Amino acid sequence: MKKYFNLIGVFLLVLVLNACGSGKNFSKMSFNDGIYQGKAENDDPKSSVEIIIEIKDNKIVASSSEFRDAKGNIKDENYGKEAGEAKYLLAQKSVAGMNQYAAILLDVQDPEKVDAISGATISNKLFKEAVWNALETAKK
Repeated sequence: MKKYFNLIGVFLLVLVLNACGSGKNFSKMSFNDGIYQGKAENDDPKSSVEIIIEIKDNKIVASSSEFRDAKGNIKDENYGKEAGEAKYLLAQKSVAGMNQYAAILLDVQDPEKVDAISGATISNKLFKEAVWNALETAKK
């Protein structure tokens, strides 16, 4: 009986490991040329991102993003001003980080290779999700 439970445990572990490793593999995907839009939202803290990517010959040749706060305002040089100096500086660190993600995507060509920048970790997750949403519509 103990061997039976051990066997079930190993089987479940293999299933979990396969599920964790079954992420999307950009290098094995094919895309139609064109311009595609993706969006992602986060509930805590409430924020969103919209991205636009252009694909040509299965390569991302252009990328832009626009991050918004809970009120729908673009996160720009004014983001966080109303929260006081200390929080404003933190918010601006986040803005500086998130504004780099689109350019990094062009360099690395794979959403999963866009590493998080300190201060913009949640934005990184949103950015990747939005890119994958756009890529889903671009798939051949």
